[in-house]
Amino acid sequence: MNNDKDDTKTTPENQNGDVSQTEAVSQTEAINDPQPTEQQTEQQSVDEKLSHKSEKNEHINNTDTEKTWHNKNALKRGIAMLGYGFIAGFVRLAITLIAVFQFFSLLFAEKPNKPLVEFGQNLNTYLYQINQFLTVNSEMYPFPFADWPDSAPKE
Repeated sequence: MNNDKDDTKTTPENQNGDVSQTEAVSQTEAINDPQPTEQQTEQQSVDEKLSHKSEKNEHINNTDTEKTWHNKNALKRGIAMLGYGFIAGFVRLAITLIAVFQFFSLLFAEKPNKPLVEFGQNLNTYLYQINQFLTVNSEMYPFPFADWPDSAPKE
């Protein structure tokens, strides 16, 4: 009687259909044969290549994490730029209204309104700060993240 045929027929793996007959034979040969076969050495080399690829993927994932962190700052600045662009429109409208009021003040009182002159200067400085931020000439966030400007812009 041949023992190999009996082993392959009576293995519990074959009864469940989990392992094919050739795999069962190769498993029994691997247990009985202490020297690795060509197939086993090929499998080991494939396993080593896969482990190297997974190490490279981990390195790439770390790099992606760093890029994501930088992208969050860019996204945050982009949202702030949209908001400040919207605010800049209202500031320009306010400056136009101050100019119209100052014109009527000069026409009827023959002198400018001092508080509006100072407020107009502050609005101009604020608009300058917004424009500097929007054009990426400044990293400083304008009001409300900084103090309200009290004088002419500083170069």
